[in-house]
Amino acid sequence: MVKCRDIIEFMEKFAPTSLAEEWDNVGFIVGDIDMNVKKVLVALDINDEVIDEAIGINADMIVTHHPFIFRSIKNINSTTAVGRRAIKLIKNNIAVYSAHTNLDISKNGTNHVLAKAIELENVELLFKSDDNINGLGRVGELKNEMRFIDFANTLKDKIGLLHLTITGNEEKLIKKIGLCTGAGSGNEYMSEVKRKGCDVYVTSDLKYHEAQFANNIDLCVADITHYGSEILIIPVLCDYLNSCAKENKFDFICVESKINGQTLNII
Repeated sequence: MVKCRDIIEFMEKFAPTSLAEEWDNVGFIVGDIDMNVKKVLVALDINDEVIDEAIGINADMIVTHHPFIFRSIKNINSTTAVGRRAIKLIKNNIAVYSAHTNLDISKNGTNHVLAKAIELENVELLFKSDDNINGLGRVGELKNEMRFIDFANTLKDKIGLLHLTITGNEEKLIKKIGLCTGAGSGNEYMSEVKRKGCDVYVTSDLKYHEAQFANNIDLCVADITHYGSEILIIPVLCDYLNSCAKENKFDFICVESKINGQTLNII
């Protein structure tokens, strides 16, 4: 019988918790490490809908990218959203494991998957870890040079977005692309992307003053939303865990969440 600790071991191989930033909260967050697991639900976040989904499909464990508990809490009770969800998870005997910045930094993590979706060539790390194998962000090249506006429209199709936000010269011919999943729109990120000779930076959570900074350094930016930049990892994790079950002849299955967690919409 497969236990939580087995799933944790598989996740540790894919995205070691040692890679996580110091401020992050990753790993086994809720549950009994020795509980039996027959079904795992993989989701970007935990919210009420995802918990109900897990209950509905009889999942024993939820694996997420964003940590269920991120900041320190002093109590768990029904007066807060986190408290109510924690109580519901425990009552339904559902464990939770989260891989956040370690999954972003992992060599096969969110940034690798996004670079693959964009079909970049000659890909390298934007920021290298000490081991020079893992790292945050990616830099690569398009197969063919194109206008920024054409790249942006192609990007929508590849990522599965109806809309995205861009800043920069739409007619600029571009070829070299930098990217960072999640909230990567800080000036220090864009400065490094520019230093590496990129024409375009693909990220999310772009703010007004950061957009001005990008324009000042002649860097085009495409904001594909936080959700859009990271949701691509969910089927990858699901396939990985299912392959682990098959290779080890373990009796558990992993399924993708069907909940659309995008909370920002253009109307």
